[in-house]
Amino acid sequence: VPPSAQSSKKLALVESNVVNGLLFDAIDDPAFRARLARALSQGEGFAGDGAALVSERVGKGSPRLSGASRVVGGEQSNSSIIFGEDAIFKLFRRLEAGESPDVEITRYLTAHTTFRNTPELYAMLVFVHDAERAVAGMLSRFIPGAVDGWAHALARARAYAHGDGDLRDDPFEPESRRLGEVTAELHTALATPTSDPAFAPRDATAADVARWAGATRKSVEQGFALLERLAPRLDDRSRPLALAVAGRRIDAFEHLDAIVHALGGPSAAGVLSRHHGDYHLGQVLRAEDDWMIIDFEGEPARPLAERRALSSPARDVAGMLRSFAYAAATAAAHGDADRDRAAHWEAMARDAFLRGYGHTSAAPLIAMFELEKLFYELAYELNNRPTWVWIPLLGIQTMLAPGAR
Repeated sequence: VPPSAQSSKKLALVESNVVNGLLFDAIDDPAFRARLARALSQGEGFAGDGAALVSERVGKGSPRLSGASRVVGGEQSNSSIIFGEDAIFKLFRRLEAGESPDVEITRYLTAHTTFRNTPELYAMLVFVHDAERAVAGMLSRFIPGAVDGWAHALARARAYAHGDGDLRDDPFEPESRRLGEVTAELHTALATPTSDPAFAPRDATAADVARWAGATRKSVEQGFALLERLAPRLDDRSRPLALAVAGRRIDAFEHLDAIVHALGGPSAAGVLSRHHGDYHLGQVLRAEDDWMIIDFEGEPARPLAERRALSSPARDVAGMLRSFAYAAATAAAHGDADRDRAAHWEAMARDAFLRGYGHTSAAPLIAMFELEKLFYELAYELNNRPTWVWIPLLGIQTMLAPGAR
């Protein structure tokens, strides 16, 4: 799409004779965004040399994009453009041949279920090359006034941790319970029987349970090996906790064995279905009166086939529980926060979410995936953000404490 005359003056031309200028992202050009809006509204395509960029409308509810547009600021793994107050377009920075889980799941929820706590999909932009398709972007309903779930929960946690009121009085408790209900509704929608092979659920087997237990054991082993090597190098805040946890290897494996025993067999593991895949507070929006679930790409580091595979929805639950822990820990580390109150906020948010979610038979599975997640976090923080490692260390210590939940 050619830039406007005005912006072309700032665009560096890549030719044999290089000219001085400024090279910038096309989405910062209002003319480019306007042309993109027209293509998405009308379902246009752009042919190239052996490749094409095609806009495909989904359903009949897509609005005709007009008026002002703006680029969403802040750090994001993709680029987002808001058109008026009607729609938001996510432009993927990394293209992968095949289905995009984000588009695939959003489209399925929009067209084949009654779940309405995910913004509807309006259109997508597809890059076609050598008969292979890769989704380049998706246009969805925009939720005016919605707040990032992490920012919202963290503000609640900080207010609670810095307060001195009744421990039972926290406005996030009913919100957390509602988030649990919405999560359960999502999982029910994705587990509905269907003839679509990409979404047809199946019962868990003994092999599935063994595979999950093996993956958790491997995560625990790797976490302890890394902790024993790096604990002496940690800062004064984390080192004592790290050394204490490093001696709990046997306790961790006994805890895992107890979880597997509590499962009792594959019948208690429920069904395998599509699920969110990377569920935490940053993947939900707090709208005016409810929660909206977004971003179904899964963990970006995992292969596409793995992100599209069926698994236990209990993984999502474990991910959200750990997100509450990070919000509480971040609030406790801020200023003169009361750490006991922050810990109580986490317990409150956690218990309210689980009450809203229900499915009490999934408790052992949730515990297994939370254990795996804890040691994944431990390895990640040790390798990338050692000053944060006290957060998963505290979670491990709490999980292995006598009489832990």
